[in-house]
Amino acid sequence: MKRFALYILLSTLLVSCGSRVIIDQQKTFKDKKWQNSQILTYAFMISDTAARYDISATVKHFDNYPFDRVQLSFIIDDPSGEKRATEHDLLLRNKEGRFLGKKIRDTLKMDFAIRNQYRFKAAGLAKVTLINRLPYPVTDGIGGISIIVRKK
Repeated sequence: MKRFALYILLSTLLVSCGSRVIIDQQKTFKDKKWQNSQILTYAFMISDTAARYDISATVKHFDNYPFDRVQLSFIIDDPSGEKRATEHDLLLRNKEGRFLGKKIRDTLKMDFAIRNQYRFKAAGLAKVTLINRLPYPVTDGIGGISIIVRKK
């Protein structure tokens, strides 16, 4: 029994030490509404400029989300001062109109790759900014958006 407990403890330590997640941060929206003026900024430290990073987003939404996608601008502020901006249409429904992703109770969760194999040019504070591009002042049915940065 002691051997088994030691094995579990060592396995847990090895797995947690091998974690390559730099940031996994969620921004939530009051009353499940994303105000068009609400710009989301996620900040994190980069120390290894030789490594490559995968950047992804997780959208948490509800059944009352009226659209088939989330439209947003995605801006990376590299510690070197360089900015990279891209626009994304994150598809939340299939062609039949049914939501994609995992449903947990009343929340639907969908993961999206934003940038794969990204290489930062300098060490220091990096930022990811998300801007709502939907043409409405308020977007109902969005509970939150997470940014996950993993070191490869």
